[in-house]
Amino acid sequence: MQICPVGALTGATYRFRARPFDLVSTPSACEHCASGCDMRTDVRRGKTLRRLAGDDAQVNNEWNCDKGRWAFKYISQSDRITTPLVRDAQGVLREASWPEALAVAAAGLSVNRAAVLVGGRATAEDAYGYSKFARVALKTNDIDFRARPHSEEERSFLSSVVVGSSVTYSAIDKADHVVLLGFEAEEESPIVFLRLFKQVRKRGMKVTAVAPFATRANQKLKADVIKTTAGNEANEIINIAGLTNKSVILVGERLAESQGALSAARKIADSAGAHLAWIPRRAGERGALEAGAIGTLLPGGRPVTDSAARVDIQSAWGVSSLPTTVGHSTSEILDALHTGDIDSLLIGGVDPLDISRDAAKGLEKAFVVSLEIRKSQITELANVVLPVAAVAEKSGTFINWEGRARAFDTAIDTPNLRSDVRILSMLADEMGTPINLPTVESAAREMNSLGTWDGARVTFTPANAGSVSGETILSSWRLLLDAGSLQDGEANLAKTAHPSVAVISADRAGKLGVTNGDRVTISSNVGAITLPVEIADIDSKTVWIPRNSQSSRAIALLGAASGIEVSVVKA
Repeated sequence: MQICPVGALTGATYRFRARPFDLVSTPSACEHCASGCDMRTDVRRGKTLRRLAGDDAQVNNEWNCDKGRWAFKYISQSDRITTPLVRDAQGVLREASWPEALAVAAAGLSVNRAAVLVGGRATAEDAYGYSKFARVALKTNDIDFRARPHSEEERSFLSSVVVGSSVTYSAIDKADHVVLLGFEAEEESPIVFLRLFKQVRKRGMKVTAVAPFATRANQKLKADVIKTTAGNEANEIINIAGLTNKSVILVGERLAESQGALSAARKIADSAGAHLAWIPRRAGERGALEAGAIGTLLPGGRPVTDSAARVDIQSAWGVSSLPTTVGHSTSEILDALHTGDIDSLLIGGVDPLDISRDAAKGLEKAFVVSLEIRKSQITELANVVLPVAAVAEKSGTFINWEGRARAFDTAIDTPNLRSDVRILSMLADEMGTPINLPTVESAAREMNSLGTWDGARVTFTPANAGSVSGETILSSWRLLLDAGSLQDGEANLAKTAHPSVAVISADRAGKLGVTNGDRVTISSNVGAITLPVEIADIDSKTVWIPRNSQSSRAIALLGAASGIEVSVVKA
């Protein structure tokens, strides 16, 4: 549609709604994954009518994925939150004024011990605001941006290997061999897939993937697939050979779900001198890491346990002291809510479908302040809900998987909605512990002035290879188009999603007496999911399902994303 020379190809969202000269165009960035696409948002009368790919030769050329192009109607859904909400004595959320909501939130967060959870949707400036708020207003390092399955091994890996690193797309363009670990490129970072596909087509670049089966993307990339059961990846990764200093190892966030796999990836990269890059699924995770929204780091990769690093930040922030101990991870924070060791929680942009049902129950025991765009399972539990601006309604920066900053401007002017960092600054003022970040621009200036830490970094602590045993092991990942809330409101896009299926081996299908299209039930001790079967050349012990599709929500319905034993029976 974008390159059609006469405009004959049009999208349903934009068709007959406006002419190009009716639109106000604003440079933007995509909020849907960590690829870092250059974008343009076209607005008429306060409504986004279309988004187009910008032309950035170093990242996305002139392309973007379907999700980045059309998934922008979520901000205009009927459950949009536009005024503060406060839970009254009867347990009902009611509308409140900003002064009242801030006063109630400040009082609740000031009692005993508090923590911060911020999801991977936050801009770098907003993540910096959460990071500073935790240390200055709450006086804690209990903050984590990983509102998804994670591990202590991953936190060590991010704090020592990833923060400050700068592997780029150009490394992929020049690579002799690319290894994909816990990473399904076409579904989780489409522009990375596009660059891989281009090099495979252009010069036959070698691709190796450690995965349960050869997916559509792996087949297109002509990848050598090392089939493995979820949880046993480390034992396969350590044996990958043929790497050189021109090779690139791309590690997805899902590799954290397999014990020892990140350590194995680091080991083979060091041994060959290969490039090692981490590619999260959400747009804000790399920026949150650099901003110190994690319990081990202050902004710029400064270790929280390093006195010189703390003095560096204390001087910049004008505070006399900072907390000195490593903070809790997301899972530890949620556990502490259960036990009462943490009493209150500030939470922003967290997808409840990424948190297990049992872990989320801890929220019911705490005083919860939620900064959100739309209603969710989190806001239904919150004591105070503060509405925030969406990406199109504010300025900011996303830092992509390379470490490249992609700044964007406000496309839609909404005076009644504010960025997260502005609200955090107002809340800190109410608590009597100002963080002095009244605007996105002030947060960006302060974060950039700090720069990156040039002292000693966190030391990586490797983990031993784990193993998972059982007759049937669950594997899953999120598809590009699924039940994610940022895709709501665009029915035409939803209709193009791949159908949800359970992928099993021919041997298992024979034992169950099913063929393609028959339905099977996958169950755990938590719940069950029933899906049509797709028979493939998959690891014989594995059953794969989509992680968060309309009919296949693994974490919510089975209690885990992957690596657990399940049963599979004919439905």
